[in-house]
Amino acid sequence: MEEKEKQFVLRRFSEYYRKADIEVPSVEQREFGVGGFEKKIESRHMGFESNAALQNYLIRDTPLYISHSIAYYKFPKATPMENKGWMGGDLIFDLDVHAGLFLSKEEQEKVRSDTIRLVEDFLISDFGVRKDSLRMVFSGNRGYHVHVRDPAYWTLEGEARREISDYIAGKGLDYRSFFSSPEEDKWKIYGPKEGDWGYRGRFYRMAVKVLEENPGTIHRRLLKPEEAALLREGMRTGLWSKTSIKDIVERMGVVAKMLPVQCIDVDTGVTIDTKRLIRVPNTLHGSTGLIAKEIRSLADFEPYRDATAFGAEPIKIEALQPVPPQEFLDSTMEKLEKGEKKEVPLSYGMYLLLKGAATLSS
Repeated sequence: MEEKEKQFVLRRFSEYYRKADIEVPSVEQREFGVGGFEKKIESRHMGFESNAALQNYLIRDTPLYISHSIAYYKFPKATPMENKGWMGGDLIFDLDVHAGLFLSKEEQEKVRSDTIRLVEDFLISDFGVRKDSLRMVFSGNRGYHVHVRDPAYWTLEGEARREISDYIAGKGLDYRSFFSSPEEDKWKIYGPKEGDWGYRGRFYRMAVKVLEENPGTIHRRLLKPEEAALLREGMRTGLWSKTSIKDIVERMGVVAKMLPVQCIDVDTGVTIDTKRLIRVPNTLHGSTGLIAKEIRSLADFEPYRDATAFGAEPIKIEALQPVPPQEFLDSTMEKLEKGEKKEVPLSYGMYLLLKGAATLSS
């Protein structure tokens, strides 16, 4: 990127920060790191006494990227790390997709639905995290960050955080461990039942779904309504041997193969690293110009509409590569050929500039 473009970007970023609402909980106990046109983190071990001081820094010095520690420290600016006085940290989850120039509709939907399931099915349902302890943030680029700001999790070390991450991802999951038979009557098979929670509950619900929609994939005998009803009745109370199919546990392997779609692929490295820095919510992402926006509801969130920062003021750009058509700001941006000059909305032009797909044109 040429110097004139760098100055253009930084000027617009500074203007955004004059009006933005930037608030980091316990800001005085956080370490900060910033980056520019070379690296996302060029300097760290920074600290701010207040959110007002943080915002003044963003207006005045205007980094392309700014992140804060997930940890709380007694002395956040101290070096080396051992001198900071670690007091605990938020539990953080990072979900994204490996996209091209833009996130496709399918990629947007996958990472959004994964984030919703992480929050609702795992954090709230399985772990009992209170809704008021959760913050969902669009990363500003390819996915979402989920912050768990619950003191019950603050003091967890890396391995405990790894166990949580592995549980959510379904690592090491063996559905056969859901079943057991009593010593005195090994013909009886007990397993997941109606009302179970966690993975047992997920397995039960998936089994019910398969039994209702495609029972023959489990066993052809279940194509008979009376046989399927018999198994369904037993499953409801947890007695899975209430069927004439003797190898019913093994037959349920087809259900288990469907279960991984109910698991979520989180970035374990982010979750387990208690010294990790994470993007400051509501700041700008230096690779897109989009806002790392805190979100109340993901149901109808559209990144290229709801996370734009610079509006539709026209600027003229020249494409440095072919750019496909793209929905942006509730409009369809026409495709661009390499070398083509065109007037586009500022938010879209900033996105292409920071992605290295375009340059300013006179």
